[in-house]
Amino acid sequence: MLQCRFTAITIDRLLKNEQGFLLVAALTLLSALTLLGTTAYLLSSTDIKIGGNFRNNQMALQVAMAGAERARQAFRLENMSSSDAGSFSDELNSATRKGANGVLNGYSTTTDDQAIVSGTLNGSSYAVYLTNDSADGTSNTTDANGKVLLTSVATGPSSAKARVEIIVQVNTAVASSPAVVYSKGDVTGNGSSLTINGSDACSQETALGPIYTKDPATTTLNGSPTLSGSPSTPQHGTLDLDIQGLIDSLKPSTTTTLTEDQNSGTYGSTSNYVTVYSDTSTPVNDQGLKLQNVTGYGILLVKGDLVLGGGFTWNGLIYATGSVTLNGGGGAGINVYGQIYAGTSSVTDVTINGGNTLGYDSCKIKKALASQAFKVVSWKHDY
Repeated sequence: MLQCRFTAITIDRLLKNEQGFLLVAALTLLSALTLLGTTAYLLSSTDIKIGGNFRNNQMALQVAMAGAERARQAFRLENMSSSDAGSFSDELNSATRKGANGVLNGYSTTTDDQAIVSGTLNGSSYAVYLTNDSADGTSNTTDANGKVLLTSVATGPSSAKARVEIIVQVNTAVASSPAVVYSKGDVTGNGSSLTINGSDACSQETALGPIYTKDPATTTLNGSPTLSGSPSTPQHGTLDLDIQGLIDSLKPSTTTTLTEDQNSGTYGSTSNYVTVYSDTSTPVNDQGLKLQNVTGYGILLVKGDLVLGGGFTWNGLIYATGSVTLNGGGGAGINVYGQIYAGTSSVTDVTINGGNTLGYDSCKIKKALASQAFKVVSWKHDY
């Protein structure tokens, strides 16, 4: 009986004794906080790694895109200096670019092809390689459709990689005129010193006619000008070219803007064709843009009327939304090697006076068009 009473008292005292409870609670709380902290650390570390990988991948992608754009520009300049700026066959046949095996392989981890461009940017390296497009066959060195594939590969921090593929297209004739001089209005040619030759000076394309007017416009020839081509006489018809639209499409590549008449100057060179633009309404030039003793290579775009004086020579294309007047003579004639497009039908669009030589040259036209940025017809990000 006494023993049972003692046992009950002991148990009761043990139950009422709270010594060590706080320690147990503290250890439990500390364990929970440690677990939470460890979990937060692991999650944060994972997020940091994910963020870092994303940043590195994006950096590599941006560098690959920048490399592709740099290659597009370098490739355009290379094309301008080729024997045929209207295709990419010369560039595809480059012995140096093919590497030691003499085959155009393009990008691979073991390629021996020479890159169009390469370098580093923001700590990332890049290289851009050339092949033909799939329609022609990637290793084919004959360009049949004016398109090629540029593959830009970049390696960023922590071995992050990105590959961008773009198909670029050479600029073909943005307008198809059947003659050296195209006009929506009447054409008047005065004098026996006028020569218009539609035969291709570089013998690559079919000959054009000398003059074409859009109905109901006509051509009037005074004196005995020399006209040749195929056909050799002035033609007319319903062909209605959007001169303003053509100018708008070519204007973004403008390298020089003229705001006033020019009595001398040189624009571009045989190795650097340019685009020259003038809006005769800004600032207002009621008499149109006047150019004399000017030499140019490329594309001349004029919103309004254009007046050309003695000593003017242009290699490439001339577009004007208004009338075009050529006043050659006095020992300093006007020479245009390419084509002229004049744009409105409300007035006599083209008047040619004095000594002028106008001739079709498809090579110079192609080089003029090659001065425009190559069109990207396809863009792909592989990884």
